[in-house]
Amino acid sequence: MADASNSEGVTHVSKQSPSVASALGLAAVRWLSELPEKLRPHETATRFPHIANMLCTRWSTPMACRVYFEELLLDGRGDRKGFPPPVARELAALKDYYESVVFPTQQTAWDELVSHSRG
Repeated sequence: MADASNSEGVTHVSKQSPSVASALGLAAVRWLSELPEKLRPHETATRFPHIANMLCTRWSTPMACRVYFEELLLDGRGDRKGFPPPVARELAALKDYYESVVFPTQQTAWDELVSHSRG
């Protein structure tokens, strides 16, 4: 897949249709490179660059980022198709990393059970 950067520092992902926001910003590219390799959401950034851009801008603001993860991963409207499985897995793993390493949230008994089962 060919990427091209313009003078505003935006990388266009050619696989996306022109009607969809298809530009991955330089800040998002930098943010992706700073994530641990195994957690980098490459599929998400390729197929949904606007999501990577939004995560990048909200990453340092815990409440805003958590709310955005919830909006992405939960269907509050009841009419969404959902993400392709690889994208859903990347987003779930990234949310888990964010809430357990970047900005840890208070753990509940259920969280403890999940973390022990991964163990």
